[in-house]
Amino acid sequence: MRRYHSHLGRDIVLTGGSARDLAPGQFGVLAIDGGAGGWSVVHKGPDGEVVELNNEMHFELPEEALGFVKELIGLMASEDPAA
Repeated sequence: MRRYHSHLGRDIVLTGGSARDLAPGQFGVLAIDGGAGGWSVVHKGPDGEVVELNNEMHFELPEEALGFVKELIGLMASEDPAA
């Protein structure tokens, strides 16, 4: 699976478990225990704060987490009056 993705102009990065390398505004799909513990979805805000978006619900596969991120981005785009 590719490490970098984009959906509706938003960046999504698959990473080995740390949001440290994400740039502000990027979404991350993070491996928990190398993927053995599942996958988590986060967003790094403009001030560098990282928020977990899946409320402690971990995905079994990275493809599932990536699909979740794309759905969230789609919902955000449909609610944005500027879009």
